[in-house]
Amino acid sequence: MNRRSFNKMPKSKVLKSALELFSSKGYSETKMAEIARAGGLSVGALYLRFRNKEELFMELIKDQTGDFVERVEKLPAEDPLEALKKYIALNLECSFRKRQLLSIFFKEHTLPFLQPLRKNFFKTQHGIIADILITGIKKGIFKSTDVKDTAAVIFASIRGAVLLKLIFGIGDVKKMSNSLFQLIIHGIRKDVK
Repeated sequence: MNRRSFNKMPKSKVLKSALELFSSKGYSETKMAEIARAGGLSVGALYLRFRNKEELFMELIKDQTGDFVERVEKLPAEDPLEALKKYIALNLECSFRKRQLLSIFFKEHTLPFLQPLRKNFFKTQHGIIADILITGIKKGIFKSTDVKDTAAVIFASIRGAVLLKLIFGIGDVKKMSNSLFQLIIHGIRKDVK
């Protein structure tokens, strides 16, 4: 298959094949030849599009996370309560919908080229939560708090809920999302004013 023929082939088919193989076998154990075969390509055609497996994986991450990133970046401009509720719901919903990608991250947590990506993702997510909190504090909706620490705790709580569901199969996504939002907003003490 030449470059012109390859460019006509939907990229989504190649990425889907890569996602399935990476999530079942792991990034390290998956060979480019397997991805090519699963995608109905020759190895040479796959290398015409992606220089190496790392480039293919980075494209897969971009493809799988693009909609989530776009949706959450718009939230801080909204009402802070609604923004926080939507942020939690989007995180949980997208995590469960993209669980194959998350399984790769669990299996391959030591890949060096992923470390800067992870660090940037966490920093960006903390920033989004912090922006929501700052807006809420300024509007008098949230009490004054250490925004950095609170953002970290909220993010960790969301990630904990994701792991609970993915690893142990515990919880319903919508109920967990609402419960986590209510816990953050109201706490668990009955006499809190």
